[in-house]
Amino acid sequence: MTRPARETSRAFLAALLTATAAARLALAWTFPGFLSGDDLEIVETAARWAVRLDYSPWPIRSLFHPLLLAFPAVKAGAAVGLASPHWLTFLAAIPTAAFSTLGVWLAYRVALALGGDEATGRAAAFLAATAWVPFAYGATQYPRPISSALLLGAFLLLVRPGERARDAALAGLLAAAAFAVRWSEGVALIPLAGLVLLRDRGLRRALALAAGFAAGVVLFVGAFDAATWGAPFASLRAFLAFMRAPHDAFTPRPPLWYVGMVLQWTGPVLLLLAAFAVRDRRARAPMLAALTFVVLLSPTPLKGLRYLMFAVLLLAVAAAFGWERLRRGGRTGRALATICLAAAVPLCAERTLHLMREKSQPAITAARYLASLEPPVRAAALEQSWAWGDRLYLGNGVRIVDLRATTPLADGALAAAAECDAIGLYLSDASEDVRRELALRGFRESARFADSGGRHVVVFLGNRPRSGRD
Repeated sequence: MTRPARETSRAFLAALLTATAAARLALAWTFPGFLSGDDLEIVETAARWAVRLDYSPWPIRSLFHPLLLAFPAVKAGAAVGLASPHWLTFLAAIPTAAFSTLGVWLAYRVALALGGDEATGRAAAFLAATAWVPFAYGATQYPRPISSALLLGAFLLLVRPGERARDAALAGLLAAAAFAVRWSEGVALIPLAGLVLLRDRGLRRALALAAGFAAGVVLFVGAFDAATWGAPFASLRAFLAFMRAPHDAFTPRPPLWYVGMVLQWTGPVLLLLAAFAVRDRRARAPMLAALTFVVLLSPTPLKGLRYLMFAVLLLAVAAAFGWERLRRGGRTGRALATICLAAAVPLCAERTLHLMREKSQPAITAARYLASLEPPVRAAALEQSWAWGDRLYLGNGVRIVDLRATTPLADGALAAAAECDAIGLYLSDASEDVRRELALRGFRESARFADSGGRHVVVFLGNRPRSGRD
């Protein structure tokens, strides 16, 4: 490795990491809505302790991410007066953006550890930075960019030169931290252990990995739950009970859903370059680990593209070796390698903006409108209250009735809103029948909101004194 090559990599990485981190933070500020409520959970949990928001975290969640990572950023902002809902939402996204950016640097280091040169390492970093799933979700409050970076760090410790048991134990600790961030990441221990067994052909480091993971689970889950939930492993036990009980909180997906969606979560560039890397021995470890991770998650009924973030980062590393092979394959290969890297940026931008526009910006704007009314709203019935920011925008003093989103609205849904003075619905669900029922109950349409994509919403107000802003 020459000094000029190292200097080039340092300059390239500094520019890449700075640019992608800045882009994620800009997206987090520009699109303050939410995608599913899992992102809002992080904000509200951190805000509970930072600004005393009246919110009770879901007992099946470990508070490892919202309290250890999001809370310090939210509290620091609140301490200097940045305590508006928009600021709290943005500040809670900073740790996610930071770890997502760290994942880009780790991809570079993994490529070098597997035997790639500096150019291949830079390609791995670039492909990890422009893979849309880690990039887009890195601009939100979701936990998986954090857990994926921790798992990629564990992978790096296991593939870098040397067979130190200490590295394996530390890798186990990182995997345990990822498990505390999101429970499903615990399956990554299997491909990590398989990697050690295949590379070392012995049990010493595999046992060290398992010991590090066990110690980390005791510390990050057992002890942390005892400190936060009042009992060791309380959130993990609640999660296991929740998964065993029949419920319809989520839409289940078939086992082969990830296979059918492979082009969606990999993107054409990674998929093409990974195909060229299949014959490269250096690419086999990340490709095998990624495949194993996907296979292990496939039988679970609950799935999402963001669940595969660790696999996407591993594929970015493997794809870098495909890029290297193309680059050394003559004029045609070099042209195709260049086209792939050039195409990665607009493809990532298109997918990212599509996801950002699906966030609940219209509902958030409507929540700001409700919060501005005089006299204040006392009780609001909101279809999918998470989309409206729940108490984040309406405050502690407002009673919120959560209406389940169904098209058309379920029979009796509006009866639950009888004693509310404001009702917020998705415009697509506010049928003529619904409007007639609301009119009979004394509600009139007050405002519609359809900004920045997302599902359009409409607000109905009951009989109440009018103000200049109403």
